[in-house]
Amino acid sequence: MTDIPIRLDRASVIDAVADYILQANFRGYRPDTRKVLAVRQTDRTAWLRDAGTPSRREAFYYIEGELFAASGATRLADGESPNALAERLVAEIWDELWVWNDYDFTPTSGGLLEAESGAPPTAAGWGVRP
Repeated sequence: MTDIPIRLDRASVIDAVADYILQANFRGYRPDTRKVLAVRQTDRTAWLRDAGTPSRREAFYYIEGELFAASGATRLADGESPNALAERLVAEIWDELWVWNDYDFTPTSGGLLEAESGAPPTAAGWGVRP
């Protein structure tokens, strides 16, 4: 078994954001504040879904307001493709998104459970996921 951390899958993040952009710009610009970018902790892939209770081992981020705070950031310009806009937007937030996803301090994460038990921190419990 290796100790190489699984990195956030950039292609799946771009695909999910492009899917959201396509939905938000279909028949006029209507951003949906219920849509989230969900990231599975086990393989660090992302997909688009409606907000709700996150499943175990999943983190999610609201597309509008959290990832892209500027009003109209997901609006397509004339002749712009959803993939091109998604790539540009993800490039702007990639470092922040990586940091947010890297440190999971939810009550069910290994980091808090190990900290409460008094066990020494391990790579799996403090931000580096095996």
